[in-house]
Amino acid sequence: MKYVLLAFFLGGVMIAQAGLSRLEALSVIETADNDKTIGSTGEVSRYQIMPRTWKQYSQAEDYQNPAVSGWVAARHVQWLDTTFRAKTGRAPTEFELYVMWNAGLGYYAKKGFNPAKVAPSIRDRAERFQNLREMKNLQ
Repeated sequence: MKYVLLAFFLGGVMIAQAGLSRLEALSVIETADNDKTIGSTGEVSRYQIMPRTWKQYSQAEDYQNPAVSGWVAARHVQWLDTTFRAKTGRAPTEFELYVMWNAGLGYYAKKGFNPAKVAPSIRDRAERFQNLREMKNLQ
């Protein structure tokens, strides 16, 4: 039993050192993993995806199904990453990825892809997302 607990504890430390995946961090920041949340402007699923964005990837309306919403979210994250790379010639930071997730690629482009020009409310959430992605061992 002691070895099982030690293995469980060590496994947890390894996960914490690696941080959360992008989708896990998005879900935590957006809704604390609540699949039933509907945003004030109609965002759906644990990832708070606008329905028009959702429809670009899926005709399914099973917004509360984490497998479906995760698939849609992963496709959109990939599109943001790929499009950002094409426009800037570099990969987005985790901070930048969240800014684009939250406010849109167009918003961030209008800010000249400059993190310092992001609105404070978005900056705060982007920093929290980045922290979740880069979590270190908290011992």
